[in-house]
Amino acid sequence: MYTIECNNVSEGFYLAVDTFRNSQKVKENRFHTRNGWVTELSNPCCVIYNNPTERVLFYPERDANPFFHLMESLWMLRGRNDVKWISWFNKRMLTYSDNGDTLHGAYGHRWKHWFGKDQLEIIAKRLTTYENDRRCVLTMWDPEVDLLESNQNVDLPCNTQIFFKKRKNILDMTVMNRSNDLIWGCFGANVVHMSFLLEYMCAKTNSGMGKYYQITNNLHAYEEEFKKVKDIQPEYDPYVTRLSKDSTRYVSWPLVDNMATFDQELEYFISASEDKDSKSLGKRIKQDFKNSFFWEVAEPLYLSWLLWKNKSWHEAVHNAQNCRDKAWAMAAVEWLFRREPK
Repeated sequence: MYTIECNNVSEGFYLAVDTFRNSQKVKENRFHTRNGWVTELSNPCCVIYNNPTERVLFYPERDANPFFHLMESLWMLRGRNDVKWISWFNKRMLTYSDNGDTLHGAYGHRWKHWFGKDQLEIIAKRLTTYENDRRCVLTMWDPEVDLLESNQNVDLPCNTQIFFKKRKNILDMTVMNRSNDLIWGCFGANVVHMSFLLEYMCAKTNSGMGKYYQITNNLHAYEEEFKKVKDIQPEYDPYVTRLSKDSTRYVSWPLVDNMATFDQELEYFISASEDKDSKSLGKRIKQDFKNSFFWEVAEPLYLSWLLWKNKSWHEAVHNAQNCRDKAWAMAAVEWLFRREPK
């Protein structure tokens, strides 16, 4: 098994890219797929994140979309599977919908609704009731549907199970993945989604943040995409080297201040943003919300995206800079500058 231990996603991404470009075994595992030529690791890979909340990827060669990654994570935590809202941040999501309305393998929907139960609530209760519990398995893969030969769904879960372990009031999370693309999945969207899930579950169980383990049975890279990142340099830790004005380490803004109201406020945030009603949204969350993440992080980035979509580039940059989580703010500003109008 390959093992990559890192502080955060940027360090992990560099180490994984370095593994692919220097391993002879990787070069021997090459084959053609419907999406082009791909190379894969010969054995499963475990990525260990020591600081899971340091989830923002800065490499310009990767050009990760921070707006999409953050909003999709909130969409998942709400248990949604409708494609309309999330495709506003990434049109490619429509290509994964069989009917143009929903996504078959939407993780959040499977966490909270697919099996007729809210698995997150059940797991949180177990973690707070039974000391050293070993049964907290969050399931996304449904063999009665996903394993059938007749299944023609475009979107099937790649992350299949998640294990939670709470010891001495520290919560660790292990994500099992059947097949993961190095660039777009493992060190792209997935690390943001799953680290937010861990932070959410820490809040629900009043636990300290532990480690996030990502075990991928098949880690692969599409060659045309890999060409764009193969020469990246070891800028390991932007959370250390990219310093704020007071020269302190970036600290991620907490997702949850008040768990009792978080889910309700999350639903309102998504509903209001579906209507593209930025004034109503901003006024309401600053007056009534108890979770500062929505007005200090999510709302400035949402408004920045809305302005960018409306071709107001300078205003979009200004609002991205208002985001109080400086890592997300920097990633958003850099993403916008790569798209600066000529």
